Amino acid sequence: MALLELPNELLLQIIENLESEKDILSILLTSPRIYAIQQAGPLYKHNIQFSGSSALGWYSARGRKSAVEALLEKGADLESRCDVGGTPIVYAAKYGHETAVRLLPEKGSIVNRPTLSWPRWTPLSWAVHNEHKDVVRLLLEKGSDPKFKGTEYDEIQLLGAAQFGDAKFVNLLLERGTDLECNHYLGRTPLSVAACHGQEAIVRMLLEKGADIESKDFFGRTPLIYAAGKGHESVARLLLENGADIESKNEDGCAPLISAVNVGQEGMIRLLLEEGADIESQTHDGWTPLTVAASHGYENIAKLLLEKGSNIEAKDDDGWTPLICAAEKGHEGVVKLLLEQGSNIESEDHDGWTPLRCAVEKGRKGVVKLLLDKGADLERAGLTTEQVADVIRLSK
Repeated sequence: MALLELPNELLLQIIENLESEKDILSILLTSPRIYAIQQAGPLYKHNIQFSGSSALGWYSARGRKSAVEALLEKGADLESRCDVGGTPIVYAAKYGHETAVRLLPEKGSIVNRPTLSWPRWTPLSWAVHNEHKDVVRLLLEKGSDPKFKGTEYDEIQLLGAAQFGDAKFVNLLLERGTDLECNHYLGRTPLSVAACHGQEAIVRMLLEKGADIESKDFFGRTPLIYAAGKGHESVARLLLENGADIESKNEDGCAPLISAVNVGQEGMIRLLLEEGADIESQTHDGWTPLTVAASHGYENIAKLLLEKGSNIEAKDDDGWTPLICAAEKGHEGVVKLLLEQGSNIESEDHDGWTPLRCAVEKGRKGVVKLLLDKGADLERAGLTTEQVADVIRLSK
C-alpha cells in the first residue's frame, strides 16, 4: 500500500515513531497532505521531548509567531537555552521581533535572564545593542531592569543608547535609575561613548545630568580625547565650554592635540590650538605634535604646526627630530618642508644617526636623493664604503 493511501491516524503514528527530526521533516515534505498533519505537532513534540525545545529559540529568533505559539501549546520550555546559552526571549529581542517579545513574557518568560556565556547580556541589552527601539520600550514595559548586570563587565544598556544617539531613550534609562557612570570592559562611560560617536545632543544631556567630564577608560582616554581623535569638532567645543581639560593625557601621554594629529584631523587641530592647546605637548616617548605629523607624512598639518610656532628641532627620548622621523619613514614632502623651514640636516639622535643615515638604512631612495641634493654629509652620517656606494647608486 502506498504511503499516501494510509489514513491520517496511521500516518501520524508512523511520524511520531521516527527517531530524528530530520526524518520527520523529510516525510512531512513528501506531500501537502502529509505536511498538514504537522498541525498535530509531531515535529514540535519530538523537538520538545528529545531536543530540549531548541525549536522555540530558533523560531523566536526569526519572529515566527504561529510556530512559537504552537510550540508553547505543546509544552515547550520557555527557559530552554541554545547557542550561546540564551533563552528564546533573548533571541527574539536580539533580532528585533516585537511579536515574539510581546508573547513570551505573557507566557511566563523571564525578561531579566542573561545568556550563560560572555557577555552575559539580557534581552534588553541585546535590543539596545542592535538598535531595536520598539523592542526596548516593550521590554521595559514587561519589567526589564535597565540596571541588571550579567557580569561586572556587562555593557549596560545606557552605553548602547549613548552610541546610537537616541536622546529620549537615554533620558528614559536615566529616569529608571541607570548608572550615569556605568562602563563596559574597556572602561568607557556613556559620555565617552557619546563623544566618540559624535552624539552632541547626548553629550549635552549627560553633562547636564552631571556626568564626569574627565572620566577615563582603561587606557586613560577622556571624552575630549575621544572626540579629538574622531574629529568631532562640535562635541570637542562643547566639552571645552564645560571645562574639559585640554591637556588631559592617555596612558601613552597623548593629549587631545596629539590624538587629533595622529589621525590627521586638521580641523580639530586648528580648534584645539585656538583653545590654547600646548603645541609642544609630549607623549611619554617625547614625541611632540610636529614629530607625530612628520612621522605620518602629514605635510599640511606639519606646515600648520610650524606656522603656529612648533619647535622644528624638538627631540624625543631617542634624540629623533621631526626631520629624522620623516626621513626614516620616507616622507619626501615633509622632509622638503622641514628643510625649507630651516631644520638641521645634520641633526643626530642618541646613536649619532643623521636623517641621511636613517633614510639609507630604510632604503628611502627619494629622501636619500633629496638630502644629498640639499648637502647632507655622507661622512658625518657614519656610512661605510659599501653604504656610500649604495647611496650614490640609489641617487642616480
